[in-house]
Amino acid sequence: MTELQHRQNADHTVGRPRGTSGQPTVWILSEGEMHEGGTICGVYLDRDLARGALVTKAQQLNDRFTISDARQEDDGSIHVEGGCDWIALEPHPVVTAHELDA
Repeated sequence: MTELQHRQNADHTVGRPRGTSGQPTVWILSEGEMHEGGTICGVYLDRDLARGALVTKAQQLNDRFTISDARQEDDGSIHVEGGCDWIALEPHPVVTAHELDA
């Protein structure tokens, strides 16, 4: 059984946005420039697994620009802005065979 299958079967909410019930979620770390799009830097099965990469990206951003905004949203996502650059860690639901069969 894969780690994702284990997590789907586990009865916990770590890595899931508030308000969802049992739907598997991945956390996507991305960065980019305002109005220019962005790049996916990593995909994580758990929000906490992305912590180190997020901190590293934020420190790199702060070396180039002063961080002007850093906030956590109600769904657990994190957004950091500095100059014209941004970093985001956001939850995204995973479509499984169960949803496709419905």
